Amino acid sequence: MKKTEWYKNRILWRAGKLHLEDYAWSNFVLSKKQCAKEILEATAGHGAPLYVFFLNDYVWTVLTDQYLVGRLDEVLSSVSLDELGEVVTVNNKILPPNELKIHANIIRAGRDKSEFWTPAGNAHFSLRNILGMFPLTVP
Repeated sequence: MKKTEWYKNRILWRAGKLHLEDYAWSNFVLSKKQCAKEILEATAGHGAPLYVFFLNDYVWTVLTDQYLVGRLDEVLSSVSLDELGEVVTVNNKILPPNELKIHANIIRAGRDKSEFWTPAGNAHFSLRNILGMFPLTVP
């Protein structure tokens, strides 16, 4: 089995357990065809999109079978799933932990400490949970 296939299977399995169906790429393509086309162009060469967290044309994050890719305020960032390093929730507003759980919407990952947007709440921590699996040891 190829590494990308193994990664895809693990991501889909974990995302299913975390109830991320609303963020599945296949649903996004059906509902926002033009946006999906633009995101595909921006993420070309970064693997097959599996999940997308979309706010608008300038703020989105895509999890592929190889990368975490996102646009945040005109900056396009990508980090290989093998090079995520420590994945943290950004707390720029210095919120107490109970408030952060409700309002957190930025993840920082990779050597360059790239930032990626997510919807606040369950989606944010579900993506962190998925990213915590990487890098995987492929059989």
